[in-house]
Amino acid sequence: MFKAPILLAIFLPSLVFGQLHLANETLTNSDRSMLESSLRFNAMADDSFEFDYEKSPGKAFLMSAILPGAGELYSGAKWRALAFAGVEVFSWVMYFNQKNRGEDLESQYMKFADENWSLSQLYQMGALGYQLTGLSGQHGEGFGSHSIYVEYNGKEYEGNTLLLDTALVGWESYISNGELTPVKTRDYYENIGKYDQFAGGWSDFDIYNKLADSVVTVSKLRDKYLTQRKKSNDALKMATNFATVVMFNHLISAFHAQIAAKNYTSEDANRVSWHVGLLTDVRYKNPVRGVSLSLAF
Repeated sequence: MFKAPILLAIFLPSLVFGQLHLANETLTNSDRSMLESSLRFNAMADDSFEFDYEKSPGKAFLMSAILPGAGELYSGAKWRALAFAGVEVFSWVMYFNQKNRGEDLESQYMKFADENWSLSQLYQMGALGYQLTGLSGQHGEGFGSHSIYVEYNGKEYEGNTLLLDTALVGWESYISNGELTPVKTRDYYENIGKYDQFAGGWSDFDIYNKLADSVVTVSKLRDKYLTQRKKSNDALKMATNFATVVMFNHLISAFHAQIAAKNYTSEDANRVSWHVGLLTDVRYKNPVRGVSLSLAF
């Protein structure tokens, strides 16, 4: 191996150290002679460090952090590079596949609910006086702890009958003529399927429970709706899982590439070695006189 040392010495000017005269900075001739006789001056400080890698670990880390597998390829670990790149491609494909599938199913179950569940149906069932949800109350009073919001003339109200009696007089007629409509948020679509207190809104609901707080029979339409929602939510959760895999793949690949770069060896490679140290001279009050940089290749 051919070594070409490069020496860079930056001698700091005396003004940096605050000395105004060279005479004030050096020791007397007699003191200097005594020091020179007892000390051998070594221009390179012992506190130096060396970088001796064929491949840069930092570069490998950054490459794989951006694109998994790139740092491994740079470090010579080709099969591992292929593995990380494969995981990346597969994860992104599955992420978009499950995300699109979940959103399509979401649109389908929302459309299904709009066609088969109505606020007027829920009110009409309650108005019959049956304890149709297995919960206490009539006309919706005390029907569970959950609420949906309704809208009338651009203003939203909580769908609680006791509150509506005060805040919106005549709300029953507004439901009947379709002027009072539900606010269709994600919570709305969750509530009408999940909670028994909204079971009467499904168009095929016709089984009334006569015992308060008993289990409500799930109608066929409601059951189908819940199945559609579950499939949609499962697909969206799976998309989130693949997004998590992508994140960890970047992180693991980056650290692995860094290790691979440190361990990289090749007989045919041109090995580069850096050596950095300090130039010191004990004859001066401030012994640090410069910086030494050597390069061997």
